Amino acid sequence: MKTREEQAVFTQSLQWLERVQQLIPSGCSTLAKTPERLFPGETAICCVEARQSRFIDIDGNEWLDCEMAMGTASWGHAREEVQAAIVKQLAKGTSFSVPADVELTAAELILARFEQRYAALRFCKGGADAVSGAVRLARAFTRRPKVMSTAYHGWSDWSAYGYYGGDAEAMGIPAEIRSSTVWVPHASLRRIEDEVRRHGDQLACIVLCPNEWQREELAKVMELAARHSILIIFDEVTSGARMGKQATAGEYGLWPDILCLSKGLANGLPLGVVLGSEPIMRLCGQVKFSSAHSSETIALAALIACEKLMQAAPSWPSWRGGTQKLMAELQAQLDALGLTEELALHGTYASFCLRSRAEQDFYRDPFRAYMMKRLAQQGIFTKGFFVFSDAHSEAELLLVQEALKEVLLEWSKQDHKSSKSAV
Repeated sequence: MKTREEQAVFTQSLQWLERVQQLIPSGCSTLAKTPERLFPGETAICCVEARQSRFIDIDGNEWLDCEMAMGTASWGHAREEVQAAIVKQLAKGTSFSVPADVELTAAELILARFEQRYAALRFCKGGADAVSGAVRLARAFTRRPKVMSTAYHGWSDWSAYGYYGGDAEAMGIPAEIRSSTVWVPHASLRRIEDEVRRHGDQLACIVLCPNEWQREELAKVMELAARHSILIIFDEVTSGARMGKQATAGEYGLWPDILCLSKGLANGLPLGVVLGSEPIMRLCGQVKFSSAHSSETIALAALIACEKLMQAAPSWPSWRGGTQKLMAELQAQLDALGLTEELALHGTYASFCLRSRAEQDFYRDPFRAYMMKRLAQQGIFTKGFFVFSDAHSEAELLLVQEALKEVLLEWSKQDHKSSKSAV
């Protein structure tokens, strides 16, 4: 594998890291971006500029970005049409004392994209707020107290309690959360059926990440919920438009009672949205689903630009075919090298990863560490997930494909009995 070790310099990165850790716990206010998930001195840890599919770190090293701001920059970093819309709106103002005209325009565009399957929506500033707002609406609509959580849905009490191990008190969450949240890890139809039998008449909603399910089983979960008058919430914060113009819901033809979107709506600017029927969404004021910056205009202007780009796109997502081909090549490489019992390819064209089957904690996975460091030597950045964008060229996808195939080949030749030997 061609090395970039002689060109890459990390002097300023390491100096920056020493300073930032003294002032910002974990080195960043966004958990998924913290340097502790990276490898200082070997991978990028601090960005100063990003364009299209690449970014420049604080030392001036250029990286092919295979995460795209956790999937938020679906149109590429600093997309010209989006930047122009932001600058135009910036000259008019960012936040007003009364509603802004662009909020209605943005709402009409999103509802039209979903072919008016939903009657109304509410904007917010992020995914965690969107899903938590949806849960509040579901409880108010059904007059039931409990929510079933099946995956990571943000840092709010009802979600974090189960996802991070159930030790509520250690996380600053009241122990009473156990009485209102039903946590179903590794969700399956059978597990959900069991919990519905126990809590059915108290459950307001089941929150699901639909792209993590096979369509047939997901449909059965939705049928089960309907029989018990339990609302279904799709958390499409991370999948959303990365799966298709109408998200996973549209790809599967399965429409939840409440749909939550966020990442990619405004190409990296903070924005989330909750869509639902008129009777449900009418309760937004009653449940006080609101924040001061939900109707801030810059993100809404960016959303409008993104919606227009999507309307004009001949197919979406544009990287679907290339990523599916890449994943097929990787699976073939795993098969050919006899690695399928040790490593697994997870995900879809929206986002995928290669990981060890034996390691439950992804961020302690020795293969992840090995892969990241080897790819970094070619100037390819990832934290273990591969998330592409409209800005990635066929040549760049092929570069990543061949680099990963070589990583798998190298891994297959080594002794991995000790996880230390893998890194």
